[in-house]
Amino acid sequence: MHINTLFHMLEYIFFNKETCSLFKKSAISSGIVPIIDCQDEHFTVRLAEDSDEDALEKLEDIYDELMDMDRALAEQQQDLSDNINAAGISIHLKDGRYVYASVSPDLLNKVMQSISVDELNTLVCAITEAVEDPDERSLCQR
Repeated sequence: MHINTLFHMLEYIFFNKETCSLFKKSAISSGIVPIIDCQDEHFTVRLAEDSDEDALEKLEDIYDELMDMDRALAEQQQDLSDNINAAGISIHLKDGRYVYASVSPDLLNKVMQSISVDELNTLVCAITEAVEDPDERSLCQR
């Protein structure tokens, strides 16, 4: 006979990957192992209901704060998708000129969800330098 023990779980729903990740980190730092379920439009974090009561209360407060942030991010993303028809990346050339590379708004939004503005700038600068001052040596020779 197979006995399946069911644990009662508390569920927290997020609509933004960043806020879900922050909540996950908070749970882990509180000593609670979260179970994350990613759907197309939302993320569900499940915590065992029998976890430390004080930790769960603190996480409940964190969840309330993150939900405000989650709502604001969702509104910003909606505003961006409603108002932007074109997007571009500013590139500073070595002769001092600035030019813009046209990029699909959807693609730029995806990139900005994964990396910071500084990281994108580092990538664009590296590509620009490689185009303006090509170094044909292999990477291991540099």
